[in-house]
Amino acid sequence: MNPLYKELFEEITLPNGIVLNDRLGVAPMTTYSGNEDGTVSDEELTYYNRRAGLGSLYISACIAVSENGIAFPNQFIGFDDSAIPRLTQMAKEMKSKGSKAILQIQHGGRQGQPSLIKANETVAPSAVPGEAGKPTPRELTQSEIEAIIEDFGETTRRAIEAGFDGVEIHGANTYLLQQFVSSATNQRQDQWGGSLENRLKFPLAVQKRVQETVAKYADEQFIVGYRLSPEENNETSAGYTIEETKVLVEELIQQGIHYIHVSLMEIMKAPKGAEEGNSIVRILADQINGRVAFVAVGSVKTPEDALTALAEGADIVVIGRQALIDPEWTDKVKQGKEQEIHPVITPKMVGKLDIPQNMWHLITSYGMVKVSDK
Repeated sequence: MNPLYKELFEEITLPNGIVLNDRLGVAPMTTYSGNEDGTVSDEELTYYNRRAGLGSLYISACIAVSENGIAFPNQFIGFDDSAIPRLTQMAKEMKSKGSKAILQIQHGGRQGQPSLIKANETVAPSAVPGEAGKPTPRELTQSEIEAIIEDFGETTRRAIEAGFDGVEIHGANTYLLQQFVSSATNQRQDQWGGSLENRLKFPLAVQKRVQETVAKYADEQFIVGYRLSPEENNETSAGYTIEETKVLVEELIQQGIHYIHVSLMEIMKAPKGAEEGNSIVRILADQINGRVAFVAVGSVKTPEDALTALAEGADIVVIGRQALIDPEWTDKVKQGKEQEIHPVITPKMVGKLDIPQNMWHLITSYGMVKVSDK
């Protein structure tokens, strides 16, 4: 191995004492490939096994915690015990090369798909009209909010029973938890809306319920992480800013989270209105200040990119699209063969990467992974 990359393979200890063998991991990526009943498919098992050696922190695609939170076709579900046997197999495949298997738990909220939900409707903090072509969600009642919080706990119980090493609470990418944080989508006038303190109550209540479930059914070795989008993804003043995210981060830390995962498209992205060179990763790393592990993602393609993320303040770097393109990425770095890392998928690689068919069709149609004509 090139000594330059030694830092990528240093151990890190999480706040609960769990030791990760390196600073690398796999980002959560939607597979669109579960069975019709919401259980994990054989294609997904093969996919997860193939990428098990990429890093110590292996985060799954998101699993729906509630029936009214299904966000896309063929999403796997966590709201029924019938899902546990296949989840058990999935955890086994993810852990097959020593990684910690983390199940990402999620509710789609207004991003759900009515056609996939029994009530044929979506729910959200408030009945704010959606984008053109999307239905206006129904505002959640107090009892429904409490039920969803419980659903996060129950899905955590199932993750523990299935043998996962932890869960990641999905508070990013415009799903339900982010919808509560955002003043653009949360216009409630009760205890769950209005002030920032009130808008943070839902994600913090979810975290608390998850941690209570862990205390009851697992031991302190079980990992609980939280993924967040650092600022609202729109050009208006509505929503929230990096400064408000810092308040959430502080609350998550005080409440005992083990790691915080920032969702970015580019590692070096700066917050809106920030001076050049002041990246989101650096801002949050300075705030976290080593109190919990800080995980970052964002167009990491080469080991140099990963080193850049660590230098910017991340403790762990997870790779997304590159994990699809080259499942042997980490092995090549370890063996000093980083020059053999595939930057794109070439025609001769098609069909040899153990990517489920539905996932393959979507990522190629959206241009998420480039297929070279060479």
